[in-house]
Amino acid sequence: MFMVTTRVMCELNTIRRFLRLQSRGVGLKKAFETLEMHERGKRRQSVTNMRVALEEGASLAEVFATLVSNERMRELLETAERGHHFIEGLEQVLALSEMRSSLEQELKQLARYPLVIMTMLFGLGTIYALYIFPKLLTMVELERLSGMNAILLSKWFFPGLFVCFLVAAAGLYRLGKAGVIRIPLIERGQRLYVTYLFVSELSLLQDGEASVRHIVERLAVGDGEVAMIARRIHDRMSAGYELEAAARDEPFLDHEVVSLFGVGSVSGELGTMMAVHRELVFEEMESYWKELIAKAEPALYGVLTVMVTMMFYTIYLPVQLIMGQL
Repeated sequence: MFMVTTRVMCELNTIRRFLRLQSRGVGLKKAFETLEMHERGKRRQSVTNMRVALEEGASLAEVFATLVSNERMRELLETAERGHHFIEGLEQVLALSEMRSSLEQELKQLARYPLVIMTMLFGLGTIYALYIFPKLLTMVELERLSGMNAILLSKWFFPGLFVCFLVAAAGLYRLGKAGVIRIPLIERGQRLYVTYLFVSELSLLQDGEASVRHIVERLAVGDGEVAMIARRIHDRMSAGYELEAAARDEPFLDHEVVSLFGVGSVSGELGTMMAVHRELVFEEMESYWKELIAKAEPALYGVLTVMVTMMFYTIYLPVQLIMGQL
């Protein structure tokens, strides 16, 4: 995991240096040659391969695909190049990648200590269940127990609880991935993320387009999620719907942003409006995920508290029963 994080950070640093050189007016070829002089090891070879691919006629989106592992962001770069705004698209990819990396780092820090505590408790619980608990049970008259105490002292209780937990977690994951069950908190984040990508691609195709339908038609080129959304919107527009009405049926587009499509289409400034609103969606998305992480911390420690309480109760219960039978 640490090696993967380090590799991603190196790739982002390479993109950041490239954009810095471009902002200072350095040409493409000279920028890659400059990067080759400053990179080391595998990163230097990667930059060399990118320069060679560019000299052989590869598109900029193909050249930078080696540094961008996320498929949706690669699609964003392709759209940016089609709209002749590649540098702007690369800046968006960098900002989005940095946000994702920052959130992943916060999640790791959040889960680190609870996972350490849970591992320690699991080890202690395993020792207790294998060596201490069976000996204590020989001193307890289990047939005289009833209710919750009988369930807790059953030798199948904790293995059954563990299996049920795994089955429930796997089932929820599969149902959520298939779209059968929707979790509002996660769904809101996904909607903001897809909306940001869609709005970004609309803004990158603003110049030189004859009509809104032409923009949506060009967005529909490809196999990604944004392309599929654009194809469905294009089909509805072909059936006579305006852009706002055609986009409102998409579950992963934020309705507050969709309401601006009609205004932008009528005024002829759809691309400009989306370029401005793109930054607002990004800020809202970043704030939302940080707020979600902040809410997850007390919930995680709450689950940990319940586990510790249950464990210590099961440790104390046999001793209490033995003392009661004396």
